[in-house]
Amino acid sequence: MKNVIYKRKNKKKNKGKLSKITCLIMICTFALFAFSACSDDNPGATSDSGDIVNVEENVEADEDAETADKTETTDDAAQTDDAAQTDNADTSDRANADLKTGDIKILEVGDMAPDFTVELVSGDSIKLSDYDDKIVLLNFWATWCGPCVNEMPAFEMLKNDGNSNLEIICVNCMDDKKTVNSFVEENGYTFNIGYDVDGAIESYYPTDGIPYTLVINKGKVNKIFLGAYDAETQYKEYKNAIDACE
Repeated sequence: MKNVIYKRKNKKKNKGKLSKITCLIMICTFALFAFSACSDDNPGATSDSGDIVNVEENVEADEDAETADKTETTDDAAQTDDAAQTDNADTSDRANADLKTGDIKILEVGDMAPDFTVELVSGDSIKLSDYDDKIVLLNFWATWCGPCVNEMPAFEMLKNDGNSNLEIICVNCMDDKKTVNSFVEENGYTFNIGYDVDGAIESYYPTDGIPYTLVINKGKVNKIFLGAYDAETQYKEYKNAIDACE
């Protein structure tokens, strides 16, 4: 019986041992599960925290970039406004014979050439400022002026040179249109010759005498000639002054 009982007792003992082992395994399993859960939570929190930091850094970076763009745009706009104001200042300060505005004075090299519109013998009208991107040879003359008449072929020679960057404008000083037309027709000149019957244009270019010739570059007086020699000599002088502007 003992064996049987023993055996029965052993079974109970084994059964007890198995129960304890089972409980221990369950406790360990639960502990491991709880530990795993905590471990999973912590990396998740760290990752989320890292993501938040990165998002905040990205937001700050975007805001800084946007601020920089706005600053650059503002600076560019300010520079554009300054340039526009400078251009407007130059234009507003320019004397204008058409509008009778601006100071009338004896011009010097570096002065802005007074603007004007002149009617040509050809029937067209041209405005000086329309040629601010070119070199302009502006001459004041009269049919009764010997030196003026003698140098006229020089302008025709310059025109025949074919310089596309040069515009020649010869403004007659207060001769009547019929007299000017006859002179041009008789000599066959083809460069721009305009009327100033009332002296309105001439008044903005005061001078002690004629011929009075100005080389104008980008709207500004670059060189001034008062008087003239023969046509050949004047051709060379004018051409040298024109070439110096290019």
